[in-house]
Amino acid sequence: MKTVLNLILSHQPAAAVSKMLTHWNQCVPNESILIAYGGTKSEFDAIQHKQKFFVDDPRLRTRDHQREFQSYTRLFRAASEFLARQGNQFRFVHFAEYDHLPLVPDLNERQIKRLTAEGADLLAFHVHRVDGTNNPHFLYHVADDKFMSYWSGISRRTEADVVLSMFGSGSVWNREAFCAVCAVKEPFPIYMELYLPTLAHHLGFRVRDFGEQNRFVRVLKDETRHIDQAREEGAWTLHPVKRLWDK
Repeated sequence: MKTVLNLILSHQPAAAVSKMLTHWNQCVPNESILIAYGGTKSEFDAIQHKQKFFVDDPRLRTRDHQREFQSYTRLFRAASEFLARQGNQFRFVHFAEYDHLPLVPDLNERQIKRLTAEGADLLAFHVHRVDGTNNPHFLYHVADDKFMSYWSGISRRTEADVVLSMFGSGSVWNREAFCAVCAVKEPFPIYMELYLPTLAHHLGFRVRDFGEQNRFVRVLKDETRHIDQAREEGAWTLHPVKRLWDK
């Protein structure tokens, strides 16, 4: 029985997606992979993978992600609908952007073990609390009065002013938390790196960090040349790896 749904977001050409899937199949079962595609419809149609869906959402296709409030809401909701159609086959969801590369053959097993050890419902990279700080994403949102009042209105926590941040390229969820977050209608545009962990937290789910794996998940410098080094140093995944599929 399949346990983890590996939800991969890509906008690359179909040929690059094919190469990406060849690599992923060394780390997770092919039948566990669901492609969320944000590129062109013609390239989507050319992708030779049964489990896929097209994301027609301008808030996914942002250029200035922070200021345009990039959103994964519609993408995640489509994945939750896929989960519902699969019955109880999947208990967890691993989300990864195309350039967040898996490096170990037992990736899902390690993720579940860490999730369980942390007593977590959501594991993400670089998770930290940002309310009351000079975090630029927080400051950009808190200038709007309805941002903080929204959390107060829905929170199941005693501290309703908590705002969390995470790096959005990869995360691991238990099914209950993922589907609960997907079921909430995004009230107004909120940048997904704040919205997803903060919503999960205020719905009562436990959000935790990947700890020592954070150092292998960076923002800007392409890591394609350092794949072997990262694996030797204990990396489960590596980000960003943008040029591997061009070869």
